[in-house]
Amino acid sequence: MNRMAACIRLVAMACIAGTAFGQEAPPLLAAPEQPAERPAPAVIHETSMVASPLPTVAPAFGNVLGFSGDDLIVSGAVISRAGGADGQVATFVPQPDGTWKAGFEMPQVSGLRPGDFALQRLGLNADTLVTPIARKTGSSELAWFTRTDNPQVWKQMGFLQGPPGERRMNFGGAIAMDGPLLAVGEVSVRPNMQEADHLPNPKVYVFERTAEGWKAGGTVERDASNKPWWFGASLSLDGDRLAVGYPTLLKPFRAERNFASLEAPMVCVYRRQGGSWTLEQEIQSRGISPFLGFGHRVVLRGDLMAVQSIHPLEEGVEVVVLRRVDGTWKPDGLLRPGTGVKTGRGFGMAMEIADGRVIVGDVSAVEGDDESGRVFVFERQAGGWVESVRLAPKVASGPRSFGTALAVRGSWLAVGHVRNENAGVEPGGAYLFRLDR
Repeated sequence: MNRMAACIRLVAMACIAGTAFGQEAPPLLAAPEQPAERPAPAVIHETSMVASPLPTVAPAFGNVLGFSGDDLIVSGAVISRAGGADGQVATFVPQPDGTWKAGFEMPQVSGLRPGDFALQRLGLNADTLVTPIARKTGSSELAWFTRTDNPQVWKQMGFLQGPPGERRMNFGGAIAMDGPLLAVGEVSVRPNMQEADHLPNPKVYVFERTAEGWKAGGTVERDASNKPWWFGASLSLDGDRLAVGYPTLLKPFRAERNFASLEAPMVCVYRRQGGSWTLEQEIQSRGISPFLGFGHRVVLRGDLMAVQSIHPLEEGVEVVVLRRVDGTWKPDGLLRPGTGVKTGRGFGMAMEIADGRVIVGDVSAVEGDDESGRVFVFERQAGGWVESVRLAPKVASGPRSFGTALAVRGSWLAVGHVRNENAGVEPGGAYLFRLDR
């Protein structure tokens, strides 16, 4: 194990239960020199995981998770079949001995209709849980929950909707929450979206949770004349800063034509000042990445930002790190795993930043004959960003599932343990790793 990997002790612990087409690509950001020549990273195997305390109804339970305070929240995307209430939310509480205790209350999202899509993502703070509902009828809204007197039990309080009088069909396409602030995008992520699902001028709405309920906290948007189809494809909130992913082009599922913006791919960083959000910097892809899908995923923590950039029509994908220096975001390097693994389209679909590390999931990673996926931990060394630790599941994991969801809280790293009946993975939950210096 190399020096940087040796200074990280990962102990698995748990309890059972911009360019347009045709243009010449810009010069690319250099990756760390000769990463393959460093000592091979250790492969740390998980030994157990937290599992749902009850039978799960979601076919992919474990593919959605996050931390609410110190508690781990696990769920799974579900398309309601009968309406009413559907899906499940499990709460795991850390114990003094390092194990995790599961609550036996698993609330569902109520107010669903047949065909509604729920629990595909979560927004969390210490006492609030928010999840979007994509209505089959085309409208969308957010269901929100608060904790009851029993902190392991969540109660649905109602629905959060877009501006009155406006039909925002993709409201909740991306969400980000930090403290009392909630950012909501409206780029379509429907499983069977049609051309009519695309908004020519999507916005990002910010809400603030107060003692009286939710109140509007501002709106950010681009010039509609530039056709910003994908503005808000990804969001990340960190205190008074909001990072908005704005690819030029992404590949729709069923639309017959491509929807491309007239602007360069970028990440827009806004800062809240005096109750309103002001554009602080446009981080354009030129000189950083050649892909029109720059900004497909973004995570912002302190002075570090990780951006996933994808080719919208082919297999190209990379993750770029940016660092804020003297108030300006500047490229800081590409993330590339070491030897012995082949990454794929899933590289960077899940990302986290913690204690100066960038953690990247890749459900499409293949190592030897193992196709379950990998999670990579990168750290900054003198020559650039290098992989210091590689995580692989030991307990049964379905093919292309490990790394689909990540969450970090303090020294804990949670990786989704996705239910898969065909692979004999039941009932779903999470792998837990501890990251110590």
